[in-house]
Amino acid sequence: MIQCLLRSTSTDVAKASMSQLSRHKRRGRFPPFWKIALSAFLSLSLVSCTNEDERFEKQMQQILSWSASAEMILDARIAKNVPEGFTDLAVEKCQTEISDIASQLPQTARTAHARAAVLMLNGLISAAHDEIGHGRLEQGHQHIAELHRYQAEQRSTLGAGG
Repeated sequence: MIQCLLRSTSTDVAKASMSQLSRHKRRGRFPPFWKIALSAFLSLSLVSCTNEDERFEKQMQQILSWSASAEMILDARIAKNVPEGFTDLAVEKCQTEISDIASQLPQTARTAHARAAVLMLNGLISAAHDEIGHGRLEQGHQHIAELHRYQAEQRSTLGAGG
């Protein structure tokens, strides 16, 4: 698999390929087929790397959104604004969605950190949910605060390029 080095590389390669083709055309000859094929392959590979990066970022944003939803639900439960049954079902749904999205992340060195982050997010959600379910609201609130800090850290990491 080809690793992306620069986000704008694919357009640079495409422009270079077109200028090379134009230069050969002006001279009345074309480059060998393998050079054209190689240029096309590299261009497509670099474009797909950009799409893969965008897909990864979108998946991580979805994971963080589901995590934030769980946080809000747990906060509402502490304030006794939602019933326990709703909280149980909603938090379970959030964790299931987080796990499902995480299972679709590609298996690369770059996503190893993201997978660890998903485990941490789900762990904090579970810990807060358990504490609140057992009536230990202060400990549950502490887990929610830690969850909030961790989400912010992940958002800043994601915004800085992963």
